[in-house]
Amino acid sequence: MDRSQFQQLYTDFAPDLYRMALAITGRRELAKDALQETFLRVYRFSSTYDSNQPVKPWLYRILINECRRLQKKEARSFPSNGLEIEQSTPSREPFSDVMDAVSKLPETYRVPLLLKYLDGWKEYEIADLLSVNVNTLKSRLAKARELMRESYGEGV
Repeated sequence: MDRSQFQQLYTDFAPDLYRMALAITGRRELAKDALQETFLRVYRFSSTYDSNQPVKPWLYRILINECRRLQKKEARSFPSNGLEIEQSTPSREPFSDVMDAVSKLPETYRVPLLLKYLDGWKEYEIADLLSVNVNTLKSRLAKARELMRESYGEGV
């Protein structure tokens, strides 16, 4: 991958990947770090990428793994003792309360929900990305919606 191809890849995918990283981690700094690490890995390992495969799932798989790695690293470094590291401030942004509810979901439910409803992925694409059966994915999405209804209300 040459520099112009890499730059085009970054231009095309960075905003969506950042939004997903922010939704997964819930913190801007972690999301920025995950995005940076994702593109570093993409650049370093571009020779291992199978160009016959779509690039989007490859990028998201790397991003999700980076988010997990950074969250684990941070949890080991800064035990929170029940305190939130980043205080949430009241927001006038629409859907901020919905995203708060999504951020409280376990990762098993949060990631598929975000991929489907935030980024518009098809269920079979999500199942392939997460290496699960489509029926398992559908069950996780149903459970995620149920948990959202419990925490956010019936309007979800």
